[in-house]
Amino acid sequence: SVLSNLGMSHLLAGDLAKAEQYMQQAASQPGADASVRQNLALVVGLQGRFQEAETIARRDLSPEQADANVQYLRSMLAQQNAWNLLEKDDKKKKSN
Repeated sequence: SVLSNLGMSHLLAGDLAKAEQYMQQAASQPGADASVRQNLALVVGLQGRFQEAETIARRDLSPEQADANVQYLRSMLAQQNAWNLLEKDDKKKKSN
């Protein structure tokens, strides 16, 4: 749907709040499919709201698969945070 595409565009641009707004609208449309809800779960999870993301994901996935998806998202974010800390530390050392 157009709303889902707009949501994904905002996600890719880094505007998670706007992405969530569009994905919520898309998910509430009659006939919204599982991919729209899973993308909404992704956007919510990327904002650190993991329990809410898992609840959304469970609408279309088994509890085990929803949990696995959220755990994968957590690990991706943790890895990104680790890289950000390393980069920040490296810049700090170079400026000294």
